[in-house]
Amino acid sequence: MARVFYHGAYKAPREFNWVIGVILLTLTLLLSFTGYLLPWDQLALWAVTVGTNMMGYSPVIGSQVRFVLLGGVEIGPETLLRWYVLHVLLFPFVTVIFLAIHFWRVRKDGGISGPL
Repeated sequence: MARVFYHGAYKAPREFNWVIGVILLTLTLLLSFTGYLLPWDQLALWAVTVGTNMMGYSPVIGSQVRFVLLGGVEIGPETLLRWYVLHVLLFPFVTVIFLAIHFWRVRKDGGISGPL
């Protein structure tokens, strides 16, 4: 992404592909965060506690999203199961779809752009 930004490849006609790249970066961060809980140790417990508490302070839907992700009001076995499913099934599936779109757009736009 740094090379794309440096070369200005986020400008027309490649704006859509830049957005897809940002979504892929976000998905990578979400995969990292959901995978952090899987060792089920003290460090993972506190990292997820801090992350979900931060999410809980989001306006309007924060507490509901936190409740759904934790599977209750506190971290437990339901949380581990939900985050495992997110980490192993949902996020990789969505990532593969966005990767396919990203590669298709790179090819359609004429390959990797060079310096302008």
